[in-house]
Amino acid sequence: MEWLKKMLTEIPAAAKYREQLEKIVADSTRLRSENAELKSELAQYIEQWETLDGDAVRTLQYLAQEAFENAAAIARTHNMNLQIAEMYLHFLVKHAYVAAPVAAKSGYALTPKGLRYLQERGFLK
Repeated sequence: MEWLKKMLTEIPAAAKYREQLEKIVADSTRLRSENAELKSELAQYIEQWETLDGDAVRTLQYLAQEAFENAAAIARTHNMNLQIAEMYLHFLVKHAYVAAPVAAKSGYALTPKGLRYLQERGFLK
């Protein structure tokens, strides 16, 4: 709103538009707030509607057991093709169910979203 005051003092001709400009600023502020609320609400619904198939769930369950290894270990454990395991890991990282390794020696890690997905659907043993 500071920019509006500055503009009205520096450009006298703008004074006749003061009411309209103030309304635009108020509307913009309200819409930004409403947009943030709607984005938050949408994120909750998206997470609620997301479903994963069997191999993706097994991958999450594997990572929930603190077996933070690589795609090859996951493929061996679940008798899964390596490329499929890599594809699921990529998907799970992209959608924030799993965190990618941050160092060469570290492995994949289950995120709070991934853990919540397993807990809410009763997949944790």
